[in-house]
Amino acid sequence: MNYFKYLICFFCIFLVSSCDSYLDVNDDPNRATAVEPDPLFVSVINDYSTNRVIDLGPALMSASQLMSGGGSLGAGVFTDPERYIFSIFTTGNTWRAYYRGIQKNLALAIGLAEENGDVWTEAQCRIFRSFTYYSTTMLWENVPFSQAVDLDLETRTLRTQNPVFDPQEQILRGIIAELDLALDLIGQGEFGGVQSGDLIYKGNMENWAKFARSLRFRVLMTLANRDGSVASEIANMIAAGGMISSNAENAEFPFFSVPNNQNPFWRTLDAFAGGSNFFYFAGETMVELMKSKNDPRVSVYFQPYPGGGSPAEVTGAPPGVTNIGFNPWVLSTAPPGTSGTNQLVRPNSPDVLFSYSEQALLEAEAHARGFGGGGLSAADQQLRNGITAAMLNHGISQEEIDSYLSNEVPDLTTLSQADAIKIIAEELWVDCVIRPLEGFTHWRRSNIPELNVPDGAITAGLAYRLPYPPDELAANTNAPAVIPTDQKMWFQD
Repeated sequence: MNYFKYLICFFCIFLVSSCDSYLDVNDDPNRATAVEPDPLFVSVINDYSTNRVIDLGPALMSASQLMSGGGSLGAGVFTDPERYIFSIFTTGNTWRAYYRGIQKNLALAIGLAEENGDVWTEAQCRIFRSFTYYSTTMLWENVPFSQAVDLDLETRTLRTQNPVFDPQEQILRGIIAELDLALDLIGQGEFGGVQSGDLIYKGNMENWAKFARSLRFRVLMTLANRDGSVASEIANMIAAGGMISSNAENAEFPFFSVPNNQNPFWRTLDAFAGGSNFFYFAGETMVELMKSKNDPRVSVYFQPYPGGGSPAEVTGAPPGVTNIGFNPWVLSTAPPGTSGTNQLVRPNSPDVLFSYSEQALLEAEAHARGFGGGGLSAADQQLRNGITAAMLNHGISQEEIDSYLSNEVPDLTTLSQADAIKIIAEELWVDCVIRPLEGFTHWRRSNIPELNVPDGAITAGLAYRLPYPPDELAANTNAPAVIPTDQKMWFQD
């Protein structure tokens, strides 16, 4: 129980500091404040990734069965979200980070960039605004969008205190329009841009354009579940290219092995478990899927429980079970006092916002579904590109990759369309093991792999959303009624 107490204390301290760290620029409208784009942008991307990695990440990872809370072994901290009991701190802090911090500061930065004619800074901010809105609607479905951040640049205050909650379809199409505007701005020429504050691409606007196109592609693939008419747009994007096409172009927020700059997911273990992993357990579904394919990433993803007693063969915890009866394996973690190598949990693990492996696997899916024009032959090639990129990211040797592709990955042209799509979806889910929002979203698009309702779940079905923060429901007169977490979102077919 000591670990439980320590972790709760950590969460409380972290949540308070997180709230204080949001950059509320120039609260006093009578005091002049010079605002530069670089520190604003650093604040935005730092707030997003810090929230995503530790406020939202562990809860969503266990809820979506990418990992397990480990039942009583994990002191119950993540068993609650595994059973769909979401803390108001998780939901509230994420909502506040997105709206009061990130979107407000992006609106300010965009307004200032427009005043200064700094089209590249405006483009960077619009791309990240689109990325954040996509995250928001994938967590809650209908959210403030069209009236969300109507900012008065003179007073730095919001004109609309009770924004409407827009339908998800409108939000997704609005994101595409925003990305199109950003790409147009990038194409206008070399004007400014965030440089030192751009920790993602260091001011490389060619990579920002690729990120924007890849994000646009992801949104279209989400819309495709409900609107088949976007198939032609998807095909056009594949033909045109210009999206993320190598691991070197991945959109990543960096963390470092120096104090106060480490990945918060790892820092929790370092601060409250002596650097050993007593909190983040392997999930049964993930482990069994990987073992069934002799996936070489098994040895990179997982390690025996540091307290001993794990089975000789990697074994995951069943979802929601409190008294498991054995000590499951855990997510691989850098040894105490080191930076590690290829473990999932390291002090310098970046927050991967968009990867080449995801892009290739999405294109494989598009071809397999008949959107890309290349059929199962093109789908097979992109599947192999995606698997290779994913495994290289985790330090798997080319020899092991080639063996896996030869012996475990069938030629998609010999399969039915449904079987081909299933293999692609499984690889995409496995690749998202510590990218829970992407894993959660792609699973909801495909319903692959098949998940079971966790033991002790408070719902009759699987969870498809987060509950709205109670504070937002109480404060905003335009907020919707409470929606059950096992109710599907609009984009799900």
